[in-house]
Amino acid sequence: MAKKKKIRENFEIVFKSGNEKEIKKMLDKNPWLLGEVSSQFDETMGIQEQIIAALGVMEDEMGNSVPIDEISFCLKVDFGVTKNEEDVREILFAVEKIGLVKTDVNGWSLTSQGGKVCDDFLVKNMKKFDF
Repeated sequence: MAKKKKIRENFEIVFKSGNEKEIKKMLDKNPWLLGEVSSQFDETMGIQEQIIAALGVMEDEMGNSVPIDEISFCLKVDFGVTKNEEDVREILFAVEKIGLVKTDVNGWSLTSQGGKVCDDFLVKNMKKFDF
């Protein structure tokens, strides 16, 4: 218990510092932190989680990397959230820095950690959305 508390405290310091490499390193070493971070920052991560979930839905549907316009479309149709492509891109770049998504020439895809965030969000909110 004391060890987890110390790791949690160190993570909060690193998270507040914005050191993305160190955040990713700590999340890789301590994957349980991701669940705590997701629940701890639910309100601030709301739109990020929705975008990650929209990416996951479209990635499953397309079976490949997903272009920004498809993510925006899914966000609007399935989640009732209207964001322009530039806002979506900016958020994807931010969550890419902490290892939740990755990009390639065809678009965006989830990492395994991003997949967990997506699944948790969808399970938690399934009744709210029309899939």
